[in-house]
Amino acid sequence: MPSAPPGPAHPDPGVALHQLSGADVDSLALGELEPAVVRRLLDAEISYRRIAMRAALDLLSARPGAPGPLAPVDEAWELLVEAERRSPPAVRAVLDQPFTGAWAARLLRRLRDRSSASAPLWVDVGYLHALAAAAAVRSGCACDLAVPTRHGVVHLPSLGHAHLSGLDPWDIATVTSGTADPAPSPDPRTGTGTGAGPGPAVWIVGPADRVRVPTADPPDGPPPPDDQHAAPRWRRTRTVGGRLILEDADPYRVADSDARPEWLPAAEIARWQRCLAAAREVLRTGHPGTAAAVDAAITAVVPAPSTTRFRSFSATSGDAVGSVVMSLPPDAVDGAVTLAHELRHGVLGAMLHLGDLVDPAAAPQLRRVPWRDDPRPARSAVQGVYAFFGVTDFWRTQRRHARADEAMLAHFEFALGRRAVWETGRDLLRTGPLTALGRRFVTGVVSTVAGWLSEPVPAQAQRLAELVTADARALWEAHHLTVAPRAARALAVTWQAGGPPPVGSSAPTGRLEPDPDARALDTRACLARLWLADRDAFRGVERDGPARVYRGATDADCALIRRDHDLALTRYATLLHPPGGQSPRPSGQWRPSGAHRRALVGLGLALGDRHPAGRVLLRRPDLVAAVARQVSGGVLPARLVELAGWLAPLVPLVPAAERSAQIGIGSMSQSNRIQATT
Repeated sequence: MPSAPPGPAHPDPGVALHQLSGADVDSLALGELEPAVVRRLLDAEISYRRIAMRAALDLLSARPGAPGPLAPVDEAWELLVEAERRSPPAVRAVLDQPFTGAWAARLLRRLRDRSSASAPLWVDVGYLHALAAAAAVRSGCACDLAVPTRHGVVHLPSLGHAHLSGLDPWDIATVTSGTADPAPSPDPRTGTGTGAGPGPAVWIVGPADRVRVPTADPPDGPPPPDDQHAAPRWRRTRTVGGRLILEDADPYRVADSDARPEWLPAAEIARWQRCLAAAREVLRTGHPGTAAAVDAAITAVVPAPSTTRFRSFSATSGDAVGSVVMSLPPDAVDGAVTLAHELRHGVLGAMLHLGDLVDPAAAPQLRRVPWRDDPRPARSAVQGVYAFFGVTDFWRTQRRHARADEAMLAHFEFALGRRAVWETGRDLLRTGPLTALGRRFVTGVVSTVAGWLSEPVPAQAQRLAELVTADARALWEAHHLTVAPRAARALAVTWQAGGPPPVGSSAPTGRLEPDPDARALDTRACLARLWLADRDAFRGVERDGPARVYRGATDADCALIRRDHDLALTRYATLLHPPGGQSPRPSGQWRPSGAHRRALVGLGLALGDRHPAGRVLLRRPDLVAAVARQVSGGVLPARLVELAGWLAPLVPLVPAAERSAQIGIGSMSQSNRIQATT
């Protein structure tokens, strides 16, 4: 086996190192995306993938049976080397794709800890054979190599995929190129040949079927129309603008899962191409620096199912820097901000392969971040800070280009984002286990955003941003913080007896206890966005039932967003009132559901932070719920407000951003640790 992965030989016998200077780190932290810095990061990432690939192959050398029915790993490797001798750019076009990194990382984990997977090991190993076959096709090398098939699909990375009939879920097919076309075999369904005539060709041959691979297929342009009755055919990898791959078949396109191929209909592919082209145009015309970085750093988009407006889905894996999984954007601006968001994840993912921002030896901890329903570890919090730093920067500029309702929405997103990034960054600097490099990086981000806090925002956008910020924190704490039952019981007994609160003492602290059922904590934020962007659509949602569009949404939430606080108070009280005015549980204890927690916080939002009860409901909803649970006979809605007001002397007038050192941070259990890495 060759001693190094395919790549340009380095004349120096020493090892060349990829490095970022302190000035490079500072420029990224201050929001710059200098092309030279981004290029150095991408070059380092390519080397990182090659090292991961080399490590996996070293482990495979000790397991000669790992390729199963495929050729030995050495044969696939030698084909890659031969392809590079003939055409280095052809091999780079295959190996430098993000999914090569995802494959190498997943195979490494599987070989090291022998973790289970849905596919046999030889199928995972066989991606190397598919890479080699694709490189041979691109470089014009002769090839006769077996590759794995998954659920009837043969995928050649960077080229495309084909469906073959007569295959088991895990099977093999042979990629043959550089030879004359043999006599075409009959199609088992039509009885006719599937060949395209004699002459040099590339074929994918299965036991009962075969497909010819066009070697000069234009990657752009509309795909051919679908024909459900046609023989199995080749589907080339689609691109947007000649470079951005739209990937629907690579088995490693989704992090940590064996993604089955999706044969996207031609109309859906064309729709994606239009949407991504429009999103890139928004970036080019209004955000040229971000556009240049997106063009350089994001090379593949993986389509995900469409979502509700203002709940677009996107994700980036550190194993596949350069690829983005995203739902179809509802409009060009949404697509542009999604690309800007995931660009920062990718840039930071590459940077983390060069140095740690979070101390790897520190005890695992979970903390609150405003953009997630669940508690997150410090590493994920840093990722989120940088990604939403990019999002906030996008809206800061976009609000100057937008008009009317679009501008108001942009102002809202800017106001919401700057507060979230600033508060979370400061929390990390106070309590996060950051390395020296991490402190330098996060300090740069926080310093930049601090300069944005004084920028003017229209009153309506600022009001809703403040409401949504308070809502997000209070809902998170209502779900994930708990108060010791004994302390809550003592307060409940005193309150029921008509005594005063224990003046001079502080309220019992909330202990982090993650609630796995916390979902859709951004519902009121979505309604606020809809109110700003499209009043008619908002009224339609309110009329037809908000829960049909946004999970957990109620007409009380709609009234709150419209600033009808009296109606909102009445409706939230109704939502909290148990049937018949009685406790919903035989024990007499009130057990708040997710809907109850949302209504409880809604009461606080409707009352406002200046109202003593409103302040407590927003700053310590966990305390109100804990004491209410200990009150015998249950607590009626009117008395929940009374109880919150009674607790007010125990809740200090401390801004929410300064309380994170006391709450929201806790040790990570083993079960939570697994979830927190995703």
